[in-house]
Amino acid sequence: MHGKILIVDDDTASLKNVAYFLRREGYEVNEASNGSEAAEIVDEDGFDLVLSDLIMPGLNGLDLLDHIRSVDPEVRVVVMSAFAAVDPNQLIERGATDFIEKPLQLDELLSKVKRALDEY
Repeated sequence: MHGKILIVDDDTASLKNVAYFLRREGYEVNEASNGSEAAEIVDEDGFDLVLSDLIMPGLNGLDLLDHIRSVDPEVRVVVMSAFAAVDPNQLIERGATDFIEKPLQLDELLSKVKRALDEY
């Protein structure tokens, strides 16, 4: 294994597909279907990388990012979103490591995961 990753997405199909893909690439993967669940998991366990959707009911991706930063400022966080109006620079200023636009291209996702973990 070369990295412990938490994937957070309220879209179950996307969550399962990304988790399956990254497991096949050799990563240890945990899943959360919303930000609140992810925050609880982060509080209990350590991760090298969190891949989080931005727009979710309840605790959204920005609030989750803030929570992760308060728990462990070293964890890499890549934010995912289908909304074109998102400014990746604002996300990075807030503490995200990177941004990836949905629908996800698996080769781009893998590249960003590897880059984020190399920086860890």
